[in-house]
Amino acid sequence: MKCPKCGRIVPDRRNRCEGCGEDLVIYRKVYRLSNVYYNRGLEKAKIRDLSGAVLMLKRSLEMNKRNTHARNLLGLVYFEMGETVAALSEWVVSKNFQEEENDAGYYMDLVQSNPNKLEQMNQAIKKYNFALSSAMQDSEDLAVIQLKKVIGLNPKFLRAIHLLSLLYMKAGEHEKARKLLVRAAKIDVTNTVTLRYLRELNSMVAGDISAVKKEQADMQAAQFEIPTAYKEDKPNIMAYVNLVLGLVIGIVFVYFVIVPGIRSGMNEEYIAEQKNYAEEIAGLNASIQSLESENQLLLDTADELRAELDSIEIPEYDRTMYDSLFNVIENYLNYQESQDPEEAVAIAAAVTEIDTTQLENETAGTIADIIEEGVYPAAAEELYTQARALYDAGNYEEALPLFETLVTYDMSVGNYVYYTARCYHRAGDPQSAAPYYDYVIENFPGTNLARDARELRNGIQ
Repeated sequence: MKCPKCGRIVPDRRNRCEGCGEDLVIYRKVYRLSNVYYNRGLEKAKIRDLSGAVLMLKRSLEMNKRNTHARNLLGLVYFEMGETVAALSEWVVSKNFQEEENDAGYYMDLVQSNPNKLEQMNQAIKKYNFALSSAMQDSEDLAVIQLKKVIGLNPKFLRAIHLLSLLYMKAGEHEKARKLLVRAAKIDVTNTVTLRYLRELNSMVAGDISAVKKEQADMQAAQFEIPTAYKEDKPNIMAYVNLVLGLVIGIVFVYFVIVPGIRSGMNEEYIAEQKNYAEEIAGLNASIQSLESENQLLLDTADELRAELDSIEIPEYDRTMYDSLFNVIENYLNYQESQDPEEAVAIAAAVTEIDTTQLENETAGTIADIIEEGVYPAAAEELYTQARALYDAGNYEEALPLFETLVTYDMSVGNYVYYTARCYHRAGDPQSAAPYYDYVIENFPGTNLARDARELRNGIQ
């Protein structure tokens, strides 16, 4: 890898730059974490989870902005979503970081080598902006026309597909909106905008079907409505007789002359209307079955996602814990410049108090481990010097806590364990010294420390 400070090539097994002396342990771990996010983004891109891939690749670039593989893949994902400008921007930045042996140049040449195609993409962006402005000014018809042209120029432009489907939903053209959203789902299977629009569309369609059923019931009820009765003033007898005779003659005429023709026409109209209603009912039943199947599929998907979300346990965030870690990081960066052993002792004491098992973020725990590895050797050397000076001066009680701290840092150093036991022994507490003698005897056999520890241990009852 290249040293981020001086640009010198550093072999993989070296943790420090030979040119400027920069410690590369943290950089190597950050670069590895960047590659982990890149691999996750690649996996999501392969299954067309483009939104998830964008999120993973952005995290990878946050860890290492010079990760050209992640940046090139992010450009490809943007291009697949119809975001040509964003894709070219990522490739230009990638080419700037790595001029040689970079696929970004090939991708840019592939796009720019076809001037007609590039002009179509530019026109698509301009027409989309015009359509968006028209839609905001309540000119939906003009916006629909422009968006159709945009999708014709760039069929994978997700933002244009979403806006056109939204306008179709507002105009009540639900089937057209559904076809567009299905196309968008094939481009990006987990796009939250697509899923939200599909859910709203399903609720709107369900409401329309209920309204149609109510209207049909009202029409049927109206066909059997009984007209209200009325009363006339009581006529005189002759007028009544004349009226009765006229009614009888009229009834006979209507029954034998008019009724047969009307009845024949009504039968034909009834049969035709019955046939039309049967066809409409069959069509509505087919649409209802299709909508019920799609609705059930979406409900099953929603249940799976809800179960997955419910299974995720989000630990409670402890701000003070991370504040302590941030303070340790700041002090550690200052120590990198000063190399003051007293600062190393203070940082080691502070990082030891942090319980890394309670850190929700895995990266935070890794950073704490790196700081421990960076300061423990210098801190231990300084503490050992102070502790031996106190021990040699006979101040065993003051030297004891320093040696106990050294034991927590590293029990692989025999002197730390041995002198901890000697401080206890000389301070008048031989029983507390015994386990430390036993540890020296067991873990450092054949050494002078083990021989002396055995003699002293045998003298303890």
